[in-house]
Amino acid sequence: MSLKCTILGLLSLQPASGYDIKRTIDRSVYFIWNVTGPQIYTTLRTLRNDGLIASEAIPQVGKPDKQIHTITAKGKLALKEFANEPIRAAVTRDEVLLRVFLGNFAEEETILRELAAFLDRIRHERMFMEATEARIRAHPGVREKERRFQLLSLRLKVAQYRVMEQELAKFCQEENKQFAQEGKAKRTPKISKPRRA
Repeated sequence: MSLKCTILGLLSLQPASGYDIKRTIDRSVYFIWNVTGPQIYTTLRTLRNDGLIASEAIPQVGKPDKQIHTITAKGKLALKEFANEPIRAAVTRDEVLLRVFLGNFAEEETILRELAAFLDRIRHERMFMEATEARIRAHPGVREKERRFQLLSLRLKVAQYRVMEQELAKFCQEENKQFAQEGKAKRTPKISKPRRA
């Protein structure tokens, strides 16, 4: 139901095509719910069949018709029901943490290189999210009140990434020290220092 509600929530802001929805997800909720184009189009078809959205074909010159989707009253009710459900713990399927958990089966050099690369990725994503929040706050607009929960979700993810960064950097630095103390000639990945955002 979460992808359906993600799309309903975005359509409650304004009518959009599947392409527009994918672009909006990539710029807004990707850190919570990342999806592919085919998943979006399949879900749009289901939402339309369930009467939760209506679709209108807009003719285009030299291209297939553009489908613009609008949330219906039934869709708004479904979104409201979802938003009012008790918040439950999410079912976690995190391949990254599984790989970390099973890290002792990997070559030490490989797992440390991968952890360092992952650390760089989450630093980059965290800085991007912080820049996104700064941009939104600099231009509050008419939807400032509605955005307070969206910004909260962003800040929670930033906080999660900060903790992950700290733990990964600490672990990798300790591993590098241990290699140096044991006199191993292995080349271990260098951990870049975090830049101030």
